[in-house]
Amino acid sequence: MYANLDKELGANKISWRSAAAAINMAEATFRNKITVGRFAIDEAFKIKSRLLPKFELEYLFESNEAEPATETE
Repeated sequence: MYANLDKELGANKISWRSAAAAINMAEATFRNKITVGRFAIDEAFKIKSRLLPKFELEYLFESNEAEPATETE
């Protein structure tokens, strides 16, 4: 889930329905992408520029999924 994106949408009183409409996406698709999926880079840029321009992409789209462990030698 993109917790920061969800948090800032809520703080700015932007519903998932409104956010989806702003980037020409079905609400169900937006809901899926914000909770378990991935946004394409062009979608991320649209969300940032149209809805939350004062935030950095890295912050908005930081995923709270566990990163795979890397091997160290």
